[in-house]
Parts: sequence; C-alpha cells; structure tokens
Amino acid sequence: MKKTLIAMAALGALSGAAQAQSNVTLYGRVDLGLARNIGEDHFVMQEGSGSRLGVRGAEDLGGGLKAVFNIEHRFKADTGVANDTFWAGRSVVGLQGGFGEVLLGREYVPARNIANKTDPWGGDTVAKMEPILFGGILPARQPNSITYSTPDFSGLKAQAQVSIDEVAGNDNKAFYSVNVSYAAGPVWAGYGYSKSGVDDNTWHIVSGSYDFGMAKLIAAYGQGTPEGAGAADKHRSYLIGATAPIGGGDFRVAYGKLETVDPDEDVSSKFGIGYHYPLSKRTTVYVDVANDSEADEDKTGVDFGIKHNF
Repeated sequence: MKKTLIAMAALGALSGAAQAQSNVTLYGRVDLGLARNIGEDHFVMQEGSGSRLGVRGAEDLGGGLKAVFNIEHRFKADTGVANDTFWAGRSVVGLQGGFGEVLLGREYVPARNIANKTDPWGGDTVAKMEPILFGGILPARQPNSITYSTPDFSGLKAQAQVSIDEVAGNDNKAFYSVNVSYAAGPVWAGYGYSKSGVDDNTWHIVSGSYDFGMAKLIAAYGQGTPEGAGAADKHRSYLIGATAPIGGGDFRVAYGKLETVDPDEDVSSKFGIGYHYPLSKRTTVYVDVANDSEADEDKTGVDFGIKHNF
C-alpha cells in the first residue's frame, strides 16, 4: 500500500508539472492483443506496438531559439515489466531554431527513419517489414549520439548522426548515419545510409511512394555489407506495398524479401496484410496476418488487438 501511494504521488507531481508548464506534455500508449508469431505454434498476449510513457517539452530561450527534450519509457502492458533500457524510446536534449535541430542522447538512426516511413506498419505488429528493410544490419536507435536535422526546404529535409562507442582501444571509432527525403504533394522519396566504424557494417536504403488518393503505392530497395563480409557478401532487401483508406479504416498490404548475395540464399520472404480501424482519434483496433515462406515452421502469424494513445 505504501509503495502504491508513493508511485501515485510521483505521477501526480509529474502531471502537476506538466499542467503548470504549457510547454511540457505527458503522453503515452497502451497496446495489447492476442498474437501467434511467425515460427511459433501458440497464442500469446503481447503489444502490437510498443506501450510507452513519455514526457516532452520545450523552453523558449528568445530570438527563435528553444531548448527541447524528450524522454520515453517502454514497458510490457500485459505484465507491467519495464524494458531493460528504461528510457528505451528516446532520451534526448538539445536546441531548436531557424538552423534546424541538434539533439544529444539516445535517438533514432536517420537511416531507420527512412525504413520506418517505408514500412506500411511502421515497424509494428506481426506484419511489420522493418526487419527486412533493416537488412539484418541497421539498428533502430543509437546511444551517445549527436543528431542534426535541417529545416524543411520546400519539402527537402535531411538528418545526420554520429555516435561514439566509448570503448577504450577502439580509437573513438564512431557510428554514422544520414538521410535525405523529399515530399511534394502525392510524391515522397527518401535515402538513408549508415556505417559502423567498429565492425564496418554498412547499409543503404532508397524508397519512395506515390499517393493516388484511393491508394498509396510504396517501393524500397536496400543493400549493405555485414561485419567481416567481402564485397560479394552483401545483403539485399526489396519491398513493394500499398495502403488504402477503406470503410473508414486503413488497409495495408506488402511483400518484402531479404537475401544474401554470396552464398545466394533467401533469409526472409514475407507477405503481410492487415486492417486498422480507428474507433476514435486515440483508439484503434487492428488485425494483421503475415506469412514468411523462409520460416522453419509455423510460417503464418496473426494478431488482433487494440491500441490507445493518450
């Protein structure tokens, strides 16, 4: 009982601070459903997307300059267990102005941001295509990073990131990633690149989409070299997909393939289809089915759940 009262008092204080300062926002998501994952023969209760609790805000420093921050905790809503990395979503602080934005801390990798926008599921549910778009090489986030984002120049934007590994004897070998994207009307195109100076992993991804109104078509190609591989030992990925507004909801479909070049082997060959329906601006129900023909067994996965943002 005492621990519960202490926790409630802490949350109350945090909420009070958020209300007292209009530039601070407390937000979150709780997502749970029933799923049978590809490669498994039983159902589990799990999140389709990461349940989270976060705080973000900005302070006006004058002259168009702002101090900004964002910390985001991730947890399993079915058990209440916290992620091993407590601030697993983001943990950043920085400055924002007419020059763009500079953030320090644990941040999303610029090349990952291109892959995430390309995936019709945004890296969520059993149908997600991000693992294919990552090529088994690209990380989602980097700690100890410095990330610069440019302003929007008539639809043209870019990001650059460097992250030091802080390991003695590595001569401060760093992780680098950049992206560039362009959006104008129904057209979107993007390119991302990452390279690890420690293990020499590299990954390129180029993608684009065109929104016809009745449906948006998406395509992507990725290529890279994992640690210790030669020039012929590349990984390649392909994706073609579409989203469409149907019956007040969002229909999603995609096919993705990940392969190694030498030896020439398919790592993943995945087809996904799903329907996500908003019950309100904050609450969505969803159902997805996916099949990976390269899975050793139980090649088909399915999930159906509910997601609430606050």
